[in-house]
Amino acid sequence: MRLAKLLSSLALLHLASGSPHGRRATCSNPPVRKEWRQLTVEEKAEYIEAVQCLTTLDAKSGLNGTVNRFDDFQAVHSDQTPYIHFVGHFLLWHRYFVASYEKSLREECGYAGAQPYWNWSQDASTNLSSTAIFETEIFDPDTGFGGNGAWVAITDAADNPFNLTGRTGGGCVQNGPFTSDKFQLHHAGGGCLKRDYIPWIMNSFAAQSLVDHVQSQPDYTTFARALENIPQFTEPNIHGSGHFGVGGVLGTLGNQYESPGDPLFYLHHGNLDRILWEWQQQDLPARLHEVGGPVEPLDYSGKNVTLDFTVNIGRLAGNATLETLLNTEGDVLCYTYDTA
Repeated sequence: MRLAKLLSSLALLHLASGSPHGRRATCSNPPVRKEWRQLTVEEKAEYIEAVQCLTTLDAKSGLNGTVNRFDDFQAVHSDQTPYIHFVGHFLLWHRYFVASYEKSLREECGYAGAQPYWNWSQDASTNLSSTAIFETEIFDPDTGFGGNGAWVAITDAADNPFNLTGRTGGGCVQNGPFTSDKFQLHHAGGGCLKRDYIPWIMNSFAAQSLVDHVQSQPDYTTFARALENIPQFTEPNIHGSGHFGVGGVLGTLGNQYESPGDPLFYLHHGNLDRILWEWQQQDLPARLHEVGGPVEPLDYSGKNVTLDFTVNIGRLAGNATLETLLNTEGDVLCYTYDTA
């Protein structure tokens, strides 16, 4: 079955022969990304199977601490973390990163669908202590990504530098397809997948009002800055919602360097990319040619990125300019969104 899916996926992608780095000459029949709960039970199972498939393939990034293809993505993100957050290329670097992950699922593991996303705002509650958002389909142990980690007490304040309160887990996930007997990480010491839910962060940082604020920004620079905001917990930001609402203090998704070790990373960032895509649709002709923001993290008075600014994700894919990454249906990227 996997071979048949792989052949079908390759046929759909129709990569242009001889094009550098496997780039498409044109984007035809782009995969349509959907919210997780829009998928059928079978489609959900196929996606989870493809993620698990990556853990059976040999690594190719050449980075230390990588055993398989899933590790490759975690290691590349970790390696570049100091240069890809709170910068003008944050959104487009991660767009390229998630698209390359999607491409690997399709080409290397026979996944015929598109990368799904998780629209956390649909379930965020004004009751900040509510845990209802963690009881939704995406955390289902049978058809989703499993739930929280086992409770782990923090006895050393140094392990909680932001003094975050309200954490509920911290240990290995206890159910679902990514428990320690089925899934292991290898980069940076590896081990089991950990989660550490913090309800107040998840509910407040994922609020639809914050998404609306981000999407109301008049230009790319202010959009990107509003989405990331500041590296503190005194002001909410939608980027931090999934990371710290699910990853908390001790969880994998809350580790800035190692966060792609939680498969939910790609659905979280898929949603951030969907929010960017929707903002672009408001004035697509102009916003396919507009970038901005600092080259150096948080240096808003310094040098800004430009359309010809180049990013890379190591051996996972070739270099790409920000201008090419603005278009999800262009020469480098090929996908779109169904936001029904």
